Amino acid sequence: MRSTFCDGIKRRELLQAGTLAGLGLADFLRLQDAQASSGNDSSPSKDINCLFIYILGGMSHHDLWDLKPLSAAEIRGDFSPIATNVPGIEISELLPGVATVMDEFALLRGMTHGDSDHGRGSHIMMTGLKAGPGDFNAERDNNQHPSIGSMVSKMANNTGVLPPYISVPNFLRSGGSSFLGASCDPFVIENDPAAPEFSVRDVTLPDSINNLRSRRRQQALRTVNGLSEDRNQVNDKIKTLDTFYKKAYNLMTSQKAKEAFEIEREPGIVREAYGMTTIGQCCLMGRRLVEAGCRFVSIENGNWDTHRKNTMSLKDLLVPAFDNAIPALINDMKQSGLLETTLVVIATEFGRTPRINNLAGRDHWPQAFSILMGGAGLNVGQVVGATDKQGAYVSDRPMTPQDMVATILTKLGIDANAILPDSVGRPKQLVSGGHMITELA
Repeated sequence: MRSTFCDGIKRRELLQAGTLAGLGLADFLRLQDAQASSGNDSSPSKDINCLFIYILGGMSHHDLWDLKPLSAAEIRGDFSPIATNVPGIEISELLPGVATVMDEFALLRGMTHGDSDHGRGSHIMMTGLKAGPGDFNAERDNNQHPSIGSMVSKMANNTGVLPPYISVPNFLRSGGSSFLGASCDPFVIENDPAAPEFSVRDVTLPDSINNLRSRRRQQALRTVNGLSEDRNQVNDKIKTLDTFYKKAYNLMTSQKAKEAFEIEREPGIVREAYGMTTIGQCCLMGRRLVEAGCRFVSIENGNWDTHRKNTMSLKDLLVPAFDNAIPALINDMKQSGLLETTLVVIATEFGRTPRINNLAGRDHWPQAFSILMGGAGLNVGQVVGATDKQGAYVSDRPMTPQDMVATILTKLGIDANAILPDSVGRPKQLVSGGHMITELA
């Protein structure tokens, strides 16, 4: 996926699937095992995973979640509110599908922060920390604090065959690990699951290594291990390295792991229900991954940077696929029981300006916007927070990205107040100043 924002920055994916900063899969897994063995005292829950859907570019709360039908035309825009399946909760006429599953979401209309730049807004939403000096729109992983997924990778009890943090269909801006190190970076599926040629690298043996050759390699490893155990002729570090290559091999040969990535196993009727679109098939892939035990799956959906032709962009290009995918995801997980153990978050870096500009678009507006949270036993079917008559500022129950991150971690059984050393040994709190959103508990 490639996106171009109003700042002219073109995003290209930084990490090849299964490869992190030049690391092979075995090295990636070796680093993950090292961080897991370092220990933590948070005793996280094994039961709750997270599906984090990130709407890149800035989702317009005025046109989708927090309509102001009594405001002037240049404020209210072209869309009208409709009823949802929760009495008293209205959302946009563009979202008739989502309206049927609003009883499974809490609509948080009081989100607020002060970063109007795409990169800096993404950093605070993805990490819970306001960005310091620097360019956060650059095509590189420049986190100043670990992303939520990296925190989960570090702190959660990760015993499954899948990597604990997976990102699809690319590496999310500010989705990196910062001082937690490469072991907590995401395993990136750098491909569009809706593409006919979709595949995931590094989860199957290369064609050049047939079964016989693979068995010979494994036998050679067993022979070396036997020598090391009986005669101490092999260095301990080599034995340890071999362990992680075997772990990578086990991932590549694990039927459960391979099946999780093989979205083509889904019946055609299921794939069509989600929609054969990037957001639709990413949501389906996300469901498969959390079902197989991945603790945190991040999904990027862009580009919602509607400075021009806001009405046309939302109505014709952006919302239809989203409105098809989200109810399909929720209904699918609800039917299987997976929604009880999966926290679903729909977030964005900021909202859009109350007033429509002279290009028939809306600009960046971090002072007030909306996100959705559902599943995992949350108190859903409610609205938390409110904005003023123009949707410009939070008038009731302001909530910050720090509160969102603290809520996610708490639901996953992780202590949001945990202190970890940074790269030079200074103590850093996972979430500073954030609190669980008590209305959701």
